[in-house]
Amino acid sequence: MSLSEDVRDRQSRAAKNQSLFREVNERVKDIHDQFSVITTLCEWVCECANDTCFVRLELSGQEYEHVRAAGNRFLVAPGDEHVWPDVERVVERHDGYWIVEKLELGAALARQRDPRSET
Repeated sequence: MSLSEDVRDRQSRAAKNQSLFREVNERVKDIHDQFSVITTLCEWVCECANDTCFVRLELSGQEYEHVRAAGNRFLVAPGDEHVWPDVERVVERHDGYWIVEKLELGAALARQRDPRSET
């Protein structure tokens, strides 16, 4: 079964948008690592596919590392408006954040754009 062109475009766009937000959070992580002795919580940006979203999420570096354990997973604010069900699925729900997992083409692109990937 092949994906329609619209679905492929949407998956691609979502993966690219979310990967950009993830890159921002990787820089936040670098700063957090330097100050982790002072504070355990840090403010992260929502990595949802909506390129106009500016929601901030508070979680620990350890919680962020849990999200980053897989290259096709992203940190999003809780709420259906931060999830695109046709390109991703919610895999975990926490009080202050959710974790979504990209599907199909979006998953492959997200892994490819992961700054921590070996490629």
